[in-house]
Amino acid sequence: MVYDFLLINPWIYDFAAYDFWLKPYGLLLLGGKLRKLGYSIYYIDLLDPLHPKLPVKPRRKEFGTGHFYKEPTPKPIYFKDVPRRFFRYGIPVSIFKKILSTLKFKAVLLTCTMTYWYPGLISVLEILTSKYPEIPVYIGGIYVKLCYEHLKSHIEKYYSDFPVYIVKENADEFLKFIIKKYEPSTKPYINEYPIFDMQSFIPYVVIMTSYGCPFNCPYCASKTLYPKFKSREPEDVFKEIVLWHKNYGVIDFAFYDDALLFNFESHLAIILEKVLSHNLNLRFHTPNAVHARFITKDVAQLLKRSGFKTIRIGLERVENRFDNKVSIDEFLQAVSYLKFAGFKERELGAYLLYGIPEEDFKEVEKGLIFLEKHRVAPYLAEFSPIPGTPFFELTKNHSRYPIEEDPVFHNNTIFPALKNPDWEEIKRIKILSREIRRRIFNP
Repeated sequence: MVYDFLLINPWIYDFAAYDFWLKPYGLLLLGGKLRKLGYSIYYIDLLDPLHPKLPVKPRRKEFGTGHFYKEPTPKPIYFKDVPRRFFRYGIPVSIFKKILSTLKFKAVLLTCTMTYWYPGLISVLEILTSKYPEIPVYIGGIYVKLCYEHLKSHIEKYYSDFPVYIVKENADEFLKFIIKKYEPSTKPYINEYPIFDMQSFIPYVVIMTSYGCPFNCPYCASKTLYPKFKSREPEDVFKEIVLWHKNYGVIDFAFYDDALLFNFESHLAIILEKVLSHNLNLRFHTPNAVHARFITKDVAQLLKRSGFKTIRIGLERVENRFDNKVSIDEFLQAVSYLKFAGFKERELGAYLLYGIPEEDFKEVEKGLIFLEKHRVAPYLAEFSPIPGTPFFELTKNHSRYPIEEDPVFHNNTIFPALKNPDWEEIKRIKILSREIRRRIFNP
């Protein structure tokens, strides 16, 4: 058959990449909407860690997380100062080309999430335009929204002779364009949920119960991606959870919300109470940090009873704080409520942001020691400058890289906000963080 659309999640070229409930949610959601309208689609996840043809099966961990398959690739010359090896993460190129050779399709939808992962997108685009020079390719995703001019310049320079188009509009506007240009070739599907069922396996499902964030942190692009905070209907979210659990046996669900606990009583609490009333044995995870100030005694108990297994709290810094999301007292109170509710130390953790402009690693170390004192596992989050945020403007004056010219320099692994990174000090801090977690988990 000839598919209406081929959807592709590209490779990652990076020093490090880990499947911490990592999925191209926007592309999967768009696929669900297209399928509901009657378009035939085929999905290729080039990061698929469970692909049956992989030469080596990557190590997987509990709750569906784990490693990606990877192959070493030459490190770009501009990263020569970074003492790390470079890889392409995802299925081998030969497997991708073999899959392509078996397919026929009218158009391609290609995404890219992190701004600095666009080289993977370009690699896929090169293969597509070489093999299918007449087939339209539509490119969207977070990278497009944040770095439109960069992609536009690249397309005009290298792909002006090909039908390659940039999708800057939101999903609903793009769908209006699709409906006008393409005729559906099959019957409408029964729902419009993200197309996790088109993966080779479903180790977990990611869920968004709301879009956007009511806060405005100086390092975050949520306001750019979602100018208005909008919540989904609790009943619709619950129905989606039930579908994946009952029809596909999914147990692990990761929330992608930026403000999961906001308006808790009128939103998430309703969803979780339904989970309990239907006796669903599920495991919930929060890879995006939750806000400590919204964690009350009752909230903590409902999170525990409904099956939360991974709670990450956004602490960011202990001293010289640059946001007002949470005070230290609020953080400690939240931890107390969570532990009282029965959460184990392995189930709790706090993100510490480091690598910011003019970073003081002694301050980072104090934060780690503070968390160990209160027996909360620390998780270091390397800072990445995101276009359109105040911290991006600040980073421009401190970075050793031209972060305005090329998004590849937004990569958090290279510590782009530091003029002269002390790699030994960075290594020491990372080791300390791991040792503290070990001491907390294995007293």
